[in-house]
Amino acid sequence: MIDRKVQMMDAGMVLFQTEKPFGTVLGGIKTELLKYGKVLRRNEFNESELPETTGECDLFLDWSAPLRKRYISVRLEDAGTVGKTGDGEEIHRYAACLKEGNRCTATRLVLAVGLVLLCGITGAIIPCPVPHWIMTILCLVPGLYLAFKLVEPSRKAQKVVKELLGIIRQAR
Repeated sequence: MIDRKVQMMDAGMVLFQTEKPFGTVLGGIKTELLKYGKVLRRNEFNESELPETTGECDLFLDWSAPLRKRYISVRLEDAGTVGKTGDGEEIHRYAACLKEGNRCTATRLVLAVGLVLLCGITGAIIPCPVPHWIMTILCLVPGLYLAFKLVEPSRKAQKVVKELLGIIRQAR
């Protein structure tokens, strides 16, 4: 099920030219997206089912994991013809706009808070020659760092978008 509360952010746009028709170009992009998860075409979803900030899109990738929701949307626009090839085929100019969204699930947030509490309690009850408040702080620092790493936005989604933009740019 798609989480409607995920904030979709503009991830990038690429302009390119090719003699291939719109449907073929869109199919090629869909093929690349299929490597990551379930891809929905415009006729396979209802706009009201997607996150509110998605806007218009031609393809929607849902590659969520149990503890993280991840989505990528693609909007492909044909800017018209720019010339003809030597064989007489029209060369089209296209713009592909990608939006990316990811967020933690509630389970992941609970795990992060639990980790911080566990580290704080462990520091308070460990018998040591150092005062307990110092030991608690020493245990909380790595716990807070790990909790931050658990809830920060996924860099994996950003890498995938960068890779997709490079593939689209090189497609002819």
